[in-house]
Amino acid sequence: MKYGVIFDVDGTLFDTGEGIIDCARHALAAVGAPPLAEEKLPGFIGPSLYHSFTVTAGLDEATAVKAVEAYRARYQETGIELSHPYAGIDELLQMLDRDGYALSVASNKPLSMVHYLLDKYGYRKYFRAVFAPDFATRSSDKSDLIRQAAIAEHNVMVGDTRFDIEGAHKAGVKAIAATYGYGEAESLAKADWAAASPREVYEIVRREHSNFA
Repeated sequence: MKYGVIFDVDGTLFDTGEGIIDCARHALAAVGAPPLAEEKLPGFIGPSLYHSFTVTAGLDEATAVKAVEAYRARYQETGIELSHPYAGIDELLQMLDRDGYALSVASNKPLSMVHYLLDKYGYRKYFRAVFAPDFATRSSDKSDLIRQAAIAEHNVMVGDTRFDIEGAHKAGVKAIAATYGYGEAESLAKADWAAASPREVYEIVRREHSNFA
């Protein structure tokens, strides 16, 4: 397969922000941490939970581990059900599949959660490979996942945070910033292209695929 498109999950395929932020608030309260400023809560969308609780929330490692446990218990019970695909994702995947692109996933979301969402909305059939960490992984470096997900001769990464853009470039892959997601404009500025909607992702892929190498 000559051309491939690698997708992030949170903020790219699915709008998962409501559930993630709710569970982050719950977990901080559960470990007795002070509430986080509202503008900082979207920082939980994209990186690993360990990164978010230690760096974004400033917890020590032992408390962060407890917060992750509290977060995951609530997320599996209610948080994940607050997720839904962005408008236009169905059409995007259908068109890319129809055009013969090799589609894959590289996400910092635990693998079982990624599979749950893909299966719930019938998207698993579009993806030839899915790469995501297990529950024990603490790193937010996506470059290894992206390298594994680069299953075609030439690939492009689609993601909404700096972890996606930086990880793609570290892996030698060009990147499309999904600006309809949760990443801040400044953190996405280093992307090779920017898409304000799933339709624009498709248009960029079709226009630029010969330049992805």
